[in-house]
Amino acid sequence: MRMRTFIPAVIVALAACNAGAALAADTLGARLVGAWKIVSVYDTFPDGSRRDTWGPGAQGLVVFTPGGQFSAIIVGRDRQPKPGSVPSEPVGPALAYSGAYSVDEQARTFANTVWQSTFPQWQGQTLVRTIEQLDGDHLKVRSAPIADPSGRQFVPHLELERVK
Repeated sequence: MRMRTFIPAVIVALAACNAGAALAADTLGARLVGAWKIVSVYDTFPDGSRRDTWGPGAQGLVVFTPGGQFSAIIVGRDRQPKPGSVPSEPVGPALAYSGAYSVDEQARTFANTVWQSTFPQWQGQTLVRTIEQLDGDHLKVRSAPIADPSGRQFVPHLELERVK
């Protein structure tokens, strides 16, 4: 191959590689990776009402690794110390769970397969979350509708901000 045709071919190949890498980095899965601080946790009801699930100012962190693992913790903000308690017995509203996750780009969802949870009903379950918004450092997700113990249906929502 002559040098005059070889150099443009190399430039085109390198540009294609860079474009492919940029497209891969722009997937939902790639943009989801990282640590996310909880901004808001709330439920919405069919009548339009809203409930702060964990009370005002809930705190927590959700982490998605490049290898497909996740970890999440949510705690109510105004929990008071309980004399005589130990770390293995959380005080007040608290949830932690971890496991593996996968992303469905077309459906705009991610599925958490729970390995461990402080809520035993989730052990071994796969929980699907719909990505309502993922732009820059803001992430909004919702779960499928569920029912509370009284049978009232609601949709859980989670709003997060990327930790920098």
